[in-house]
Amino acid sequence: MTTWRPLAACLLCGALAGWTTQGWRKDAAIAELQRQVATSKTAAATALAQATARVLTLERAAGAALMLRADHLTQEQTHARTERDRFNDDVRSGAVRLSIPVASSQCAATADPTATAGHRHETRAEIDPATAAALDAIAGDGDDATRQLNACIDAYNTVRDTYHVQTE
Repeated sequence: MTTWRPLAACLLCGALAGWTTQGWRKDAAIAELQRQVATSKTAAATALAQATARVLTLERAAGAALMLRADHLTQEQTHARTERDRFNDDVRSGAVRLSIPVASSQCAATADPTATAGHRHETRAEIDPATAAALDAIAGDGDDATRQLNACIDAYNTVRDTYHVQTE
């Protein structure tokens, strides 16, 4: 039995040495994995920060472009309102008179073909200022709606172009 003790002691020492060595290798592998994870996290955080900065820059540019378009729309509407008010004032004062052609007893298709466009004598009816103002208000509302729709289309195109969105 005495021969077994040194053998057992050698085996025990060998097992401890192997276990310790294996532990060091395991610890080294874990440390390497932790370094790789930390590097990956840092790279991901950097990529996220760069992407966020890029998107924020795009958002600021799109916001500024949209604000400019909104200001332009406001200026267009103000100018149109001023022109419309001026026109209505001229109609009310009599400086501008509106009229429409009145159909005669003859059909328009049988009009004198020898008469030139600038020398035709056609019967016209003058429109009273209140009716002219009402017609101008209808036309102005349509023009305002067209300006607003064009501004919406411009805003859509600005956002689409800023973010490079595929629309198909």
